[in-house]
Amino acid sequence: MKALMIKIVFLYLLASPALHSEGIGMKTLDAEECRLLVQAGEILSMTELMQLVSTLSEGKIIDTHLLQKEQSYIYEMEIAGVDGMVSMLYVDARNGNVVDPVVRDIK
Repeated sequence: MKALMIKIVFLYLLASPALHSEGIGMKTLDAEECRLLVQAGEILSMTELMQLVSTLSEGKIIDTHLLQKEQSYIYEMEIAGVDGMVSMLYVDARNGNVVDPVVRDIK
């Protein structure tokens, strides 16, 4: 049931217009900051993220950014679908849950 809900949210987010981190008040972190957070166990690694995306979509990750607002971290990903369409996917970097950063209550 949980997998079905994740896929429904994923499809909803694919249908949503692409968002930009600047418009939602989030800072984009660089590769070094991301590496340090992964080493500290604060966020999922890229390997874990790629495994997660493969369970949600047959598409491929073509670009990823790590966003931060206060103590929350979100991976913003561009996904190239098997149909050639490119869409955005937002994933909580700590737990792998698909999120909508505009409506998410970030503390």
